[in-house]
Amino acid sequence: MLHARVCDPAGPRWWRVATTAGTLPFIALVLAPWPATASAVAMVIGVAWLAAGRLLTPRLPARACSVELEAGAIVLRNAGLVSQRIAAHDLRAASTSELPDGGYAMALVVHEEGNPILWLELASRDDLDRVRRALGIGHAGFGLLRWPPLRGVFHTNAAPLDLLASLGWLAILVAVCLGATEAALGLALPIVPLTLIALVLATTPRPAQHSLALTPWGVAAIVHGHASFVPWSAVLDAQVQGASVRVQARDGAELVPMREALPSEREHMAAQIHSSAQRARGEGPPPPAVPASLAVLAPRDEGRRAWLERIDATAATMIHAEGYRYAGVEPHDLWTVLESPDAPATLRAAAARVLARIAPEEAGKRIAATLAMEHDGDARVRIRVALEEDVDVAARELDRLDES
Repeated sequence: MLHARVCDPAGPRWWRVATTAGTLPFIALVLAPWPATASAVAMVIGVAWLAAGRLLTPRLPARACSVELEAGAIVLRNAGLVSQRIAAHDLRAASTSELPDGGYAMALVVHEEGNPILWLELASRDDLDRVRRALGIGHAGFGLLRWPPLRGVFHTNAAPLDLLASLGWLAILVAVCLGATEAALGLALPIVPLTLIALVLATTPRPAQHSLALTPWGVAAIVHGHASFVPWSAVLDAQVQGASVRVQARDGAELVPMREALPSEREHMAAQIHSSAQRARGEGPPPPAVPASLAVLAPRDEGRRAWLERIDATAATMIHAEGYRYAGVEPHDLWTVLESPDAPATLRAAAARVLARIAPEEAGKRIAATLAMEHDGDARVRIRVALEEDVDVAARELDRLDES
């Protein structure tokens, strides 16, 4: 069990759904055999919360937690409403950084692209690497981190239109509670069309005036509606400056307002940009090295069929060798490369093919677990193709992948 700190202002998915649509059952009560006024009150309470829920739900503060590691998942415990299980196959983006105070952080986007970012702070690089391995995250991370999250019914920031929608439905609620008199309804009904329009606009995705996105290729920003992009090779640094993040590039700087973000969110975004730029320059800790003994399995100046036959020959020799070792190739190294998202996809595929032959019982489960938490679609496909028994079929599929 690791000790950490989690910052998830929007909360886990169940919390976002519950706070947005949790009173939908009130609307269903309209069908109950109640007096008309009671049914109307239940319906209006439900509809009012659809509009007011996002406005009234507070952002959850950062808090301490415990992290339990599982095969292909982590569980955040002792974190109150933020306690949750995060599975590798649910991740849509991830990145790591070193914090200014000496700690380490991991940014995670779960379930859908554009969802709010969950920030996990850890005390040491060893703890960070353990979480990274449990979730199958490579040294450089993957996917897109975006602030603010994409707008939608279940993950939005409150907007002025939300307030208009809330006031409209609350006016109707007051009218019903007053006995639905003609005078009260006369005050409330004109608001209904405006309220419906407000609800549609408030829950429809639209461009943000200010946004900051970390992509695999660089930093994309929108400031006062103007979009810009800086490749990682041109990013020098990033710092928090008041309620904004200042991105320093070779040809100038961009100040991106983040007034709606928590202070810790701004600090994390700046740290992620700083660390990502370092990795792009080849600075900081290097990715895990590939064991030298596995160079024999790497593709050479040969066709894919010849490469697969050479891999099968290596596996056959290992089966008949004492302890199934051959020419310095260790099973431990094969497992390490197979399960490492930082190793080349072709070498991981070769390791999977050898292991499926020399240790079929163990390989079946571990290869399946590796594929389940693999975030690189190309690596996943190549590993599966390499497991094909028919060399000709596997070679044709690999050739097709090389050409695509």
